[in-house]
Amino acid sequence: MNLVRPVRCAIAFALALGAVNAVAARDDDYQRLLDRFNTLATDPVLGTRASVAMDRARLALAHLKEARRGEREHWIYMTERRIDSARASAEAESLDEQRTALQRENDRLQLAIARRDAEQARAELERQRLQAQIRAEEAESARRDAEAARAEGAQATQAAESARAEAEQAKRMAAAQAKAAALAKKEAQLEAALSGDKAKAENPAKDKPKAKPKAKPSAPAKSD
Repeated sequence: MNLVRPVRCAIAFALALGAVNAVAARDDDYQRLLDRFNTLATDPVLGTRASVAMDRARLALAHLKEARRGEREHWIYMTERRIDSARASAEAESLDEQRTALQRENDRLQLAIARRDAEQARAELERQRLQAQIRAEEAESARRDAEAARAEGAQATQAAESARAEAEQAKRMAAAQAKAAALAKKEAQLEAALSGDKAKAENPAKDKPKAKPKAKPSAPAKSD
């Protein structure tokens, strides 16, 4: 009888030790998963996302904490999967937000580029318009200069023609004057000739005047 009692004590101690070890193992799994969940929940980027998945992971932890021995393996698995799902969902939301932000930034940059291109196009159009206006003004100025040159050329041609006409007229007048002078001179000569012949016909030729006798030289004076 004295041997039975120590054996019973040893068995009871072993059972108690096994129960303590089981509780310790259960607490280790729960604490491990709780630490994983808290790490995710306190993440500055992921902790505020995937709220539904986070709630499901939190609920799985609560079930794991209260699970009996036969349910522990199931809830350990479920809790791990739900924590992984919550992290994946949070990361997907974060990536989607980053993609949306990048898209908005890309749209903003594209808008800025489009505005810049439009401004450059307007500036180029204004430059082309000014160049066209300058070319039109230069063409108009050249046209006026050409017209003025043509007018000056016409005036010069007209002046030259007038000068030639005046010169021809002067030559004709000079020739006429010379001819008239020659005719007048000839007329005067004819009149003079006619006048001379008429006088001779009316008055016969007079005797020519006698020549005066030459003076005799004086005799030389006698000497004493």
